[in-house]
Amino acid sequence: MEERRGDVQELSDFELVVYETVAEIDKDGATADLATLNRLIGGPEEDIRAALAHLLAVNHLRCGDAGFVLGPHDWAP
Repeated sequence: MEERRGDVQELSDFELVVYETVAEIDKDGATADLATLNRLIGGPEEDIRAALAHLLAVNHLRCGDAGFVLGPHDWAP
């Protein structure tokens, strides 16, 4: 059964920044933790947490062992 993702067009600009940052980290097989995301993105931590929560809810991200990784996607790094 294929996992469903939310439509990327429904993401805010800031959610896209968070997603792209996680994707950049994940392409090397690493996991994006909150401290790294805060350092790379900047801005209020509560905004990053809210973006992560939404990206998880719409299946664009998933929780890894030590942070966040990409959810199901159909593109290669």
